[in-house]
Amino acid sequence: MLTDLRKIRHVIGVADAGSFTAATTFLGLSQSALTKSVAEVERQLNLKLFQRLARGVKLTEAGELFVERSRRILADTEDLMSHIGKLHDLREGRLRVGVGPAAYAPLIEDSLASFAKVYPGIRIEVVDSDLQDVARELSIGRLDVVVGDATYLSRWKELDTQVVSRLHTCFIARLDHPALAVTNISVAQLLQYPVVVPSDRLPTDEELVNVYTQAGLTPREPQYRCNNMSLVRKLVLSTDAISPLVTFSGPNARLRRDFAVFENVIALGEHALGIALMRQREQIPAVLAFRDIFSVGMNE
Repeated sequence: MLTDLRKIRHVIGVADAGSFTAATTFLGLSQSALTKSVAEVERQLNLKLFQRLARGVKLTEAGELFVERSRRILADTEDLMSHIGKLHDLREGRLRVGVGPAAYAPLIEDSLASFAKVYPGIRIEVVDSDLQDVARELSIGRLDVVVGDATYLSRWKELDTQVVSRLHTCFIARLDHPALAVTNISVAQLLQYPVVVPSDRLPTDEELVNVYTQAGLTPREPQYRCNNMSLVRKLVLSTDAISPLVTFSGPNARLRRDFAVFENVIALGEHALGIALMRQREQIPAVLAFRDIFSVGMNE
């Protein structure tokens, strides 16, 4: 099988120059080396590509077909190598990011925006869903990277999970919530109100049961379950419901402007944000670049 592109270029060079002697100049070969290279191609093909004339050479019918197809092959090869080069230096490509639970999606917004600014040629696809779903999608190759609860992701032995940041949990309510009238409100008093939790159960049902039990209350099912943060906000602002909210470094000024924030009242389990890649898979440059931007951004 003929696989040496260098020899193919030698054949095209002779065809373009019209003679072996003329072709040696721009190919940078001696005439004997060029003659040997073309003869090797003819031997492998078992075809004569050139008709030797008194002055120079002329392509045979088979030679014309060979050169025509070879030009296309070389052009496609150069295009492929150029494209691969762009992937390597992150001028082009695709990054498929999974986030789980979906309520964690806001936690990666800044990192994704930074990545898009630095690498505008990379197409970004984000899937925010149940943590189990995105972990499974990563394990079968439908996602490139997953950001989510590190404790859960570390259970998947086929995933390489790196803890990026400890997460802080507070509870939010509307600014005129009746609980604000209570000084030093207790867990039991706050849990008298309806609760909004993510559909994919982080905090887990077990955590919530423990909170109710430790407060001397009968555990009850959350009043609302949803992953859409816009709907969570509207439910909290329109009702007496309270909702757990996960942040990196605690509630910021904007959150405190829009909501009443209850900290250090209801203690949920410890959670950390992690980023997971598939073990034993060669990672594309876009994945490694995003991981670096995300890890640095979360620790600044």
